[in-house]
Amino acid sequence: MRDRRNGSTSPLTPPNIFSAEFLDKLRERDEPITAFEAEFGGPWKVEPVAGRPGALAVLRRWESLEVGDVPEGIFWHPETAALLEVCLPILAREPRFHLEDAEAPEGYPVTAVFGEQGPVLAGWLRHAELQTVEALHLLDGVVRSPAALAALLKAAGPIAIEQVGRILAGGLEI
Repeated sequence: MRDRRNGSTSPLTPPNIFSAEFLDKLRERDEPITAFEAEFGGPWKVEPVAGRPGALAVLRRWESLEVGDVPEGIFWHPETAALLEVCLPILAREPRFHLEDAEAPEGYPVTAVFGEQGPVLAGWLRHAELQTVEALHLLDGVVRSPAALAALLKAAGPIAIEQVGRILAGGLEI
């Protein structure tokens, strides 16, 4: 199997309906602009790593460590593996939020892309911190995906889930 990152091969070759020659020819071509989304869009799963008790691998749902697929990550804590499983498809999507370079009187403009509308002003930040806009993109992806939101709650654990239930049942403002 050829590792996507360094071109090395291993004796295990995961099953593929396309011939090795055809795949080699494809690798000679330039990737389309959608390649990153195809690479990380998933869907993903978490599976135990044989021979490493407690270790969990994050792989695409059709991949398997048994056939030699290289996981996107290996973690000791199920919560961390679940977080990677949630964030990979979100990171693969085109970011909704963008930070403008020029400061305005209100702060640094943040634009958002909402479908066919194109970019619209969403608000301003006091500081030009790209991490803040990246966090908005990640959280926006979580709240727009019921599966991601459920996985995030599951990763948070029983106490956090119970407290969320109390907050929502009480109608408290968040």
